[in-house]
Amino acid sequence: MSRDLAKLVFPEISKSTADYEEAYPRRLDSQGKEKYCVRFAPSPTGFLHIGAIYTALINRLFADQKDGVFILRIEDTDQKRSVPGAVEEIVSAFDLFDIKIDEGALSSDSSVGEYGPYFQSRRREIYESFAKELLARGDAYPCFCSAEELEQLRQRQMDEKSVVVGYAEADAICRDMTVEEQIARIERGDDYIIRLRSRGTHDQTRVFKDGLRGELEMPVNNQDIVIIKADGLPTYHFAHSVDDHLMRTSHVIRADEWVSSLPIHVELFEMQGFELPEFIHLSPIMKQEGNSRRKLSKRLDPEAKASYYIEVGYPLAAVKDYLMNIANSNFEDWRQSNPDKGIDEFPFDIYKSSISGALFDFDKLDNIAKKHIGRMTDSEIVAAYSEWLEPELDRDENREARLAMRSWLEGRGEDFARSIPIWHEGRLDVAKWSDIYENYPYLYDAAFSERTVDVPADFEAQKDDIIAVLEAYLESYLHSDDNSTWFAKVREIATRFNYAAKPKDFKKNPDQYKGSIVHVSSYIRFAIAHALNTPDLHTMIQFMGEEEMRLRVNSMIRILRDL
Repeated sequence: MSRDLAKLVFPEISKSTADYEEAYPRRLDSQGKEKYCVRFAPSPTGFLHIGAIYTALINRLFADQKDGVFILRIEDTDQKRSVPGAVEEIVSAFDLFDIKIDEGALSSDSSVGEYGPYFQSRRREIYESFAKELLARGDAYPCFCSAEELEQLRQRQMDEKSVVVGYAEADAICRDMTVEEQIARIERGDDYIIRLRSRGTHDQTRVFKDGLRGELEMPVNNQDIVIIKADGLPTYHFAHSVDDHLMRTSHVIRADEWVSSLPIHVELFEMQGFELPEFIHLSPIMKQEGNSRRKLSKRLDPEAKASYYIEVGYPLAAVKDYLMNIANSNFEDWRQSNPDKGIDEFPFDIYKSSISGALFDFDKLDNIAKKHIGRMTDSEIVAAYSEWLEPELDRDENREARLAMRSWLEGRGEDFARSIPIWHEGRLDVAKWSDIYENYPYLYDAAFSERTVDVPADFEAQKDDIIAVLEAYLESYLHSDDNSTWFAKVREIATRFNYAAKPKDFKKNPDQYKGSIVHVSSYIRFAIAHALNTPDLHTMIQFMGEEEMRLRVNSMIRILRDL
């Protein structure tokens, strides 16, 4: 009778599970050994989390280490939550982070590989075949419970403080319905879903194996979980088991939020006679908040979005290096010894990954990124920065900076290339491309001389002396002077206005001088850059030109006079 029920529920399904086993053969290498196969299986429900990039990167490296296969599978069975364009965003992020796939989705309507379809929504007949087999064996059954009945069950269990929670064991209302009654209700047109007939009970535990955490003693699954929803599509749990089996996944490497689902997944594999993959649950990326830690949140933390690092302009190779520091603690020493090697050359060992969540450390990321940019050539910086300036990224908070730089760069591409050594040589100030305009507006803001600025308090007290120094500087300035001649003139101005030519003389006899040449240089620097710490001042002046320099110094003189 169970086979009659299965035929009634799935009348159009003619292929058996054996047919699919044959269609998706075991993956064997040239020597006849099982190939390693891993997958990254996101839902297209919104932006990609940086933790997802971390997980995908780990899967890719693991496949590389084992000469295996890396699959991108789209788990889109929840059609209501699927977001148009989300698949393209995932694929684009993979391209930008240089995470290559061997099989799987290339866009929302294309894929590559022999084990597809790689979209769960397009594998419906496959799932139905395996669900039909479970029905025929009596390991699954139709459930006719309404939402109201399920709510009443939940409330009763709470009121009675029942040791059985959920749709399970004796509280699985439709579990013991006869096949004849099930068939009669389906033929009558009653709505139903398909549930697994779990073999577990609430008082059972068992040891589950995790590649990182070892043996985990946990309660077995006792829930008669839904495997086919009312719309005919499978639930994630059921689809995952069928897909990982038929795609011949050898290792399921995923976030540790799935540890609690391990009993469900193991039961699904075992009840269907599937060989278990090795489950490896990666620790999450954490954030410090006060005295406590929490997971990076899509809702609360902009840095949780993978696109954030693209938008603010971190070199993505540096972000990957940072993630590798989280993955394997010995990566940092390896990178110091191998600054020019690709990540794929690192002897990655997934079993050395930490089981405690790593804190996301922006200072560490910035340090890695600064060193990465420091190793880049000027031409590489031009190419990377030009790509970051593309208008499609203007949706983020760096839009105004991009607009300003695009305006400045019109017809001045060579000028930008010429400016790079000013802040690049011997300095590690830039961690991300948005830093360039933020750190050096005095190089790239065409209207910088029109900016207002808060003058340091000690400048205000000495404004008459500073005005005299700046006026003398303008009078003596010749744009053709080389650096040593230019500095000699600054020194002469210092001594003329009773500033020590050598800082050590002022330090020894502070009462004899107004200050030292350091102070005089800071007056000129602040007038030109509105900052006291900048790259080499003479080089900057040569880059911006005499006219612009004079505009800025005269503007500062006016500001000081108005104080």
